[in-house]
Amino acid sequence: MKTYSVTAINKIIKNFIDNEVILEDITVTGELSSFSVSRNIAYFTLKEGRDLLSCVMFNTKQLFSVGDLVQVRGNIKYYPQGGKLHLNALSIELCGQGELYQQFLQLKAKLEAEGLFDDKNKVPLPRFINSIGVVTSKTGAVLQDIKNVSFRRNPNLEIYVYDAQVQGKMAVNDIIQGITYFDNLTDVDVIVVARGGGSLEDLSVFNDEELARVAYICNKPLISAVGHETDFSILDFVADLRAPTPSSAAELVTFDSSELKRYILELNNKIDATLSNNLASVTNQVNDYAMSIESQVNSAINDETLYILDLFNNIQANIDNELNNTIYRVNLSLNTLDKLNPIKLLRSGYSYVSTDGKPINYNNTRIGNNVKIVATDVIILAKIENKEKRND
Repeated sequence: MKTYSVTAINKIIKNFIDNEVILEDITVTGELSSFSVSRNIAYFTLKEGRDLLSCVMFNTKQLFSVGDLVQVRGNIKYYPQGGKLHLNALSIELCGQGELYQQFLQLKAKLEAEGLFDDKNKVPLPRFINSIGVVTSKTGAVLQDIKNVSFRRNPNLEIYVYDAQVQGKMAVNDIIQGITYFDNLTDVDVIVVARGGGSLEDLSVFNDEELARVAYICNKPLISAVGHETDFSILDFVADLRAPTPSSAAELVTFDSSELKRYILELNNKIDATLSNNLASVTNQVNDYAMSIESQVNSAINDETLYILDLFNNIQANIDNELNNTIYRVNLSLNTLDKLNPIKLLRSGYSYVSTDGKPINYNNTRIGNNVKIVATDVIILAKIENKEKRND
């Protein structure tokens, strides 16, 4: 078995491709799934179904949009330094819009007609945000970017993370579950859905109709931070706010604590200056008010004193009259009670006769019963030998 070095294999591949006539001056038709220009060099990707072809074009100022259907003429080249194959484009011509982009436009038009993009339905961000829920991949650089920006601006911000796939078959379901989870979590003020840039195919997850409808009914403010500034998805239009990048989302949901401190200090200085300028005027006003109030109080006290003295004299007279009347009534009652005093009656010659502790009468006496006779200074025990009933 022959062993090759990486360099040797790369040279073999490069020589094979460079010498293959069929790969020279060819025209390739495909849909743009990504397109960017840096220093007059265009980097883009052609897509057909799941197949992708990386392309580069030097010295160009042409601009195309993701989803455009184009014809690209050029040569296939292999670059050993990066281990990548590219189509070196010589020209690009617009043919139309690709199928994936057409689907995006159709869904966008449908949801827009239903009112899912209306500003009146947008939930405003709270003035002070203490915590955010981020739906993204825990392993991606996006989450770290959000944390770095957030904690630099506000170290006290709470960040909760729902680990979700942001590309692939399971991504839509993961993102929907993440939004629903944070929408029901009371500790979260704002929800951020984030991922980095990519081709139209990579971002197609965020063009899903079910995801758009879940985002629309979300009760909490939802920020879409998907892709780069030039990337747009259906979620961007439905969300309450679109951030050009995940880092921009972090800036939107945080306030700079150092700037807040400076603002508070400036505000405090202005308050001190205002208080100093107004203190003398307020002091004079208070003194004037105090003198006026003191005069009014003294006058009121004098009036009330006279009124109270008159009231006291009237009350005293009423009390004296009532007391005399009460004494008279008490003496009258005492005289009446004295006349009814049983001791006094006994002293007058009357006696109290009872049998078995009850006052004697015709019905409760029998011949032979014992009776008790109480007089003034003597108690007599006797026995009934005869009884007659009085008729008067």
